Amino acid sequence: ISESRLLCDKAKKFVQYKNAAGRGDASLDPVFDMCCPTTVDLYGLRGDNVRSGLTSFFDGHPELHHEMTEEPTLIGPLTVQYPFIKTWRKAEDGEIQQWSSIDASKPRNKMERLDFNKGGLLTRVSIVEVTEITALSSD
Repeated sequence: ISESRLLCDKAKKFVQYKNAAGRGDASLDPVFDMCCPTTVDLYGLRGDNVRSGLTSFFDGHPELHHEMTEEPTLIGPLTVQYPFIKTWRKAEDGEIQQWSSIDASKPRNKMERLDFNKGGLLTRVSIVEVTEITALSSD
């Protein structure tokens, strides 16, 4: 199995773990277990703020769900990215909210980008503005 396939599968697993937590079927522990504990930058959260910050975000976005709108793409030796849509219910009134990483009407062209270390742990998860999409060959 190729390194590219492994990293793309890890990206899918990352989204599955976030969705299980959003549904209330699981804690965020599997997400944290995918992260390099000493160096991860998770959406700008670092160190002691990673666990509390992400947990707080999920608490403020009931039924948070992420859906990849395309397969993850390898864009560097240890980096994958993908466009996505996230939905959640407003805490105040339960109204369903949606945010799309790619939206021509905004205009918005963003991707979730996952950087891994050689051991396969996440070192950074970020939402990035994409000006040009370049994929590495998958061989």
